[in-house]
Amino acid sequence: MSLLSSIKYGNNNQTVQPNQISASTKRKLESLGIDPALVSSESQALSLIAARQAEKSFDVYAANQEKPAEEQNGTSSESSLISEAKTLAEQLGISVSQEDTFEEITAAISNEIRTMISEAAYNPQVLQQVQNYQAQLSQLTTQYNDITASNSSMYYAMDMQAASTRYMLGI
Repeated sequence: MSLLSSIKYGNNNQTVQPNQISASTKRKLESLGIDPALVSSESQALSLIAARQAEKSFDVYAANQEKPAEEQNGTSSESSLISEAKTLAEQLGISVSQEDTFEEITAAISNEIRTMISEAAYNPQVLQQVQNYQAQLSQLTTQYNDITASNSSMYYAMDMQAASTRYMLGI
């Protein structure tokens, strides 16, 4: 067997003949609904696997985006969360500007809550109100983090799809 007719993989010392695919790659192809008989090389199989996985990630994201905001596990858009954070800040007597980011607003709210706790001493009514504010802040922060993570996943899936497409086109 010549050097040009085989491909070596890392430390596995696994040699694959052209038009042959490793057993693990065949299993991955089959699990993704791709017929291994249609694939002519290990590299083609791996690129198809990457493309299908990116496609599935994108499909999941797209399906979630088609749902109304209230159906997406209670999450809202980033701008509505900023609006809710501004409302909470106003309830606490904090003035915020139109240009303030979500992080700046929540940091100001958190500082005000700390101040309220230190001033409340042992007044149960004030402490209960502070707990309510803290719960609202925590909920807003969790929703914001979920949106940020979702956006990150979407951009990653789109990047993977683009890379896979470029690879398949030989660009």
